[in-house]
Amino acid sequence: MKLDSYAWRSGNPGTREAMLRMGPHDGPFVLILQPLFEEANRTRRILVEVMRGLATRGIASVLPDLPGTGDSKTPTVDARFAHWREAVDALATTLPCPLHSVAIRGGALLDGFADHRWQLAPETGKRLLRDMLRATALTGEVKAAELEARARIEPVRLAGNLLHPDLFVALETTEPVAGAHIAELAGAPWRRAEPGDDPELVGAMVADITDWMTTCAAR
Repeated sequence: MKLDSYAWRSGNPGTREAMLRMGPHDGPFVLILQPLFEEANRTRRILVEVMRGLATRGIASVLPDLPGTGDSKTPTVDARFAHWREAVDALATTLPCPLHSVAIRGGALLDGFADHRWQLAPETGKRLLRDMLRATALTGEVKAAELEARARIEPVRLAGNLLHPDLFVALETTEPVAGAHIAELAGAPWRRAEPGDDPELVGAMVADITDWMTTCAAR
């Protein structure tokens, strides 16, 4: 495993984000798009194990942080959906072709640039926001409908994330791009209270991704 970084804003070499890189330099390549917000924290350990499993099969992969997420120096409130798309597109242009993408949950909202796409439980931005609104309403005295109205006009903290209204509004109307291979696997680590290991799910994901990539290569 190698801790690396990528540049995503043209003309500004200081605009870089962290990413993990694993696997051979000359094998097929996968760009992993993790879930958004708190779901990313709950699934990251599993995705790292998936990367290790793919590496043993000769498949290289990268797992990037988006601007305003993970170890990014950009505050979450300064993140915009357009920034996320720009970052993913900039990284994708530096990776070997044909490029395969693996997107989980909200990561599928940024999926659409790769030659071949694999998705697990892809979710719309509207439903992701609905879950965050409900979770926040359960822990406070403000109703979800009031939070939703405020979130469209001012920064609001939802499920621990301070979102700018531009990001909130953009997510409301964003859906995964059609045409991907949709995996049907048991397990939902993004619903857990704490991150944890899941060897069975990791094994199933590695096997399904490998089989899918083999099918893509045969076309």
